[in-house]
Amino acid sequence: MWRKSRSLFKKAFEESLNGIRKGDKPEETEALKKLLLDGKFGVVTDNHKKFSIFKNTLGMFGVKNVIQICVPTDIFDLEQMPSLSKALSGRYFGECDFYIARGRLGLPGSGALTILIDVYGNVISAVTSPPHHIHGLSLETALFFDVFRLLKRLGMVPVHKGITNRTRTVYSSFTVLDVAKKIAKKKAEVLKEFKGDSLLVIGGYLDGIFIAEYLKNNFREIFLYDKEKSVMALSPFNKPEREEFDVIIDLTGFGGIDVSRGQAGKFKGKVIISEEPSGLEALETEKKPDFFLKMDYRGKTSGTMTLTIHTVRKISVEIEKFNDVLYAVPNLFFAESLLFNAKSSRGFLDVMEIPAVTASVKNGGNFKANYFEDVLNGILQEMKFELAKF
Repeated sequence: MWRKSRSLFKKAFEESLNGIRKGDKPEETEALKKLLLDGKFGVVTDNHKKFSIFKNTLGMFGVKNVIQICVPTDIFDLEQMPSLSKALSGRYFGECDFYIARGRLGLPGSGALTILIDVYGNVISAVTSPPHHIHGLSLETALFFDVFRLLKRLGMVPVHKGITNRTRTVYSSFTVLDVAKKIAKKKAEVLKEFKGDSLLVIGGYLDGIFIAEYLKNNFREIFLYDKEKSVMALSPFNKPEREEFDVIIDLTGFGGIDVSRGQAGKFKGKVIISEEPSGLEALETEKKPDFFLKMDYRGKTSGTMTLTIHTVRKISVEIEKFNDVLYAVPNLFFAESLLFNAKSSRGFLDVMEIPAVTASVKNGGNFKANYFEDVLNGILQEMKFELAKF
C-alpha cells in the first residue's frame, strides 16, 4: 500500500536536504488521505469505551478497518510524552498501517494529546486538548472532538449513512469558525485604506484577531488588547505596553469602551475607528471616533458572533429547501460559555472547529456537499459594511 507514495515522500525529504523545500504540497496531503482510507488502524488502549468512540468516529470519515490493541497504557505515564509512547508501543502488539492513541501530553496537568502515526513511527497528525477540569467535557465528547480535528486538519470530511439505510448524513466543509473568519474579512476589506507604523485593535472577540491578521501588511507593528485573558490566549499579537498608536480600531461594540476624539479607553490614537453596534441603528452609541465601521444588513447587532450564528441558522433553513434534504441542523454549541465562563480557549476552538451545518438527505438524490458553500456565499454577499466619517 505504501509503494506508490514512498517515492513522493522520498522526493520531499530530498528537497529538504537540498534546501529547496517550500512546504507541504496538495498531492502529499492527498496521498496521506488515500493511505488513511485504505489502511488498517490500531487503536492503542485497554479501555473499550475509548476504543468504541475511536472506531465510530473514524468510521464517520470512511475509515473501516479498525482494531483494538490492548496495552495497559498507564505504564507510559512516566514518559516525557505518554501519548506518543502509547502509539509507538502498538507496533509491537498488532500489525497495522497506522496507530492512534490518546493520553497525557507531557507533565501531569498538561492536558491530552491525540496522535496518529504510521507503521514506521512517523507522525501523521496530532491535536491537543486542555485538562478535563478546564474544558469540562465528558470523555466521550472530548475524544470525539479530538478525533474529528485530527482528521479534519488533513482535509478529510466526514461522510456516513444516516439513521436509516435510505438516508445519508452530509456535513458542510466549513466550520462555525470559518464563517466567523469570512465575516471578519468583509469588515477588514473596508479598513484596508488605513496604514501606518502602529495599529492597536481593542476587542479580540470574535473578529478582532482575524481583522488584525488581515491588516498585518499595512502596519509595521500590530497590537491587540482584550480585558479577557482567555481571549488574549487566542491572540498571536502582543498586548500593548504603550498608550499611543497611529491607528486604533475599537471593536468592543455596544457597551464597550468609551471613545472620544483621540482617546479610546486609556489609549490614544491619531485615527480612531469604532464599530457601530447595529446596522439598523437599533442600539445607540455615545462613541465619538474619527470613523464608524457600519453595517448595512438587517441584524440586531454587527457583532461577528451574532452574525455568525444568524448565518449558520439561515444556511440550515435554506438547505432544507432542497428537495432531497430531510432536515439540516446548525451545529451551534454555546461556545461562549467555554471561553468566558470555563476560561478555556482550547475548548472554545474545539467547539468552533466542527462542521457548521449537518444535513440528512435521501440516498440516491442529487444533493451535493458544495451546496453548503453556495448558500453561504449568497448570504455573505448580502452582508455589507462601510466606513462612515463621524
